[in-house]
Amino acid sequence: MNRVAGADESYLLAEQLFGWSAPIQYAWVFTTEPDTAELTRFGEQLAAGSLSRKVVRAVVPFARHRWVRSPHRPVLRIDPDPIADTEIGAWADRTLRTADLDPVDGRGWQLVGVRTSAGRFVLSLLISHMVADGQGLYNALAAAHAGSSASTLPTEAEVLARPRWRGDVADALAQLGAAAAAARVIGVELWRTRNDPRRAAAGAPRTADLATDGPDTTLAIVDIDRARWAEQARRFGGTGNSLFTALLGGLVQRSGAPVGADGLRVCIAVSNREAGDERANASGGVWIRVPEPPSPETGLAAIRTLSKEAFTRYASSGQDKLTDNLQPVVRLLPQRVIATMMRSIAGPDTTVSNLGAAPDSALTIAGRRAESFAIRAIMQGRSAAERRRQGPGIAAWAVEYDDKITITFFGIHPDHFGDEDKLRANITAELETWGLDGTAW
Repeated sequence: MNRVAGADESYLLAEQLFGWSAPIQYAWVFTTEPDTAELTRFGEQLAAGSLSRKVVRAVVPFARHRWVRSPHRPVLRIDPDPIADTEIGAWADRTLRTADLDPVDGRGWQLVGVRTSAGRFVLSLLISHMVADGQGLYNALAAAHAGSSASTLPTEAEVLARPRWRGDVADALAQLGAAAAAARVIGVELWRTRNDPRRAAAGAPRTADLATDGPDTTLAIVDIDRARWAEQARRFGGTGNSLFTALLGGLVQRSGAPVGADGLRVCIAVSNREAGDERANASGGVWIRVPEPPSPETGLAAIRTLSKEAFTRYASSGQDKLTDNLQPVVRLLPQRVIATMMRSIAGPDTTVSNLGAAPDSALTIAGRRAESFAIRAIMQGRSAAERRRQGPGIAAWAVEYDDKITITFFGIHPDHFGDEDKLRANITAELETWGLDGTAW
């Protein structure tokens, strides 16, 4: 399926309507520099695979746009000036914030590296979220590692050479049918929750939302001992996932961010990718509401139960009834209406994305195994007012490998997570609450 659909389309709309972009960063720290020729071959393998994408616009209203192979070959860039080892985190932050990607035109990713004064080497893969999600990137890295990268997408020349309107007419009709079915689901769900006070509370703007200025987003990366993390999760009656959720809940609490009467709203990322799935994005999310502030005293059992129930519901239905049915309907609306809807959707207090144990193919690049590895994403282009109006206030990603778990944090709300020093201090304090130590990049 080579249509721009699902989350791909959401990111495309956000970019078109608001100028928002969502770069992902995979960052590796190596004890020694990989061979430049091997790094170049690694980049060529990535360019030959699923990350090679460009958008060709549909010629029929309501039809989805198409993905084709990008004709552009990304070039490995190595910064000429080495950095101190103590500046690795700052370099990674700066590289992510200045990502200049154009996925629509086929320039959706890039590789950037830098040497350190102590002989280490840092590599950053920057990629638009429109082009891939976390599991999709793992698959692309595995193919590049094996030297078997190949794209199933047609070339732009192949698509333009054949009459496009027939395929677009068929897709437009299919989308009209999908919209009708989705509208029925949405109607039933809205009627079912019509008296739910959470809906009214979520949509009620605060006076502070009207402020237009404020600090930028904040970033942090922390390495934690993997065995100790698992030990503490078990000690408090949970799993690594529930400890991750509790950690973020504690950060929300420490920040002073208001939480609704129904408790902390958490969105947990879920991968829907199956074997052989070539979609750019194949992920969704489940929501849980944690009524009590997470703490070692309350333990992790409640979060574990809530999460398990949410995953079970999602697996049985295949979707969140409201969120996952909005897209077929939204596609038919005028862009002005779409923009209003996207701005009015209330976000969670926090989002957590656990990518689990990293495969060896994601850790060994150009013959070198990384000593540290981090995954994260940000949203570029959102004003302080927009970040106040919609959640999440903070997002985080976790990945496990060797003896470490690396967690990355993205502070979004300007008033509660706009001070980087405070965010880092709160991370340290919250880890200590759970009997954990962290080493910041």
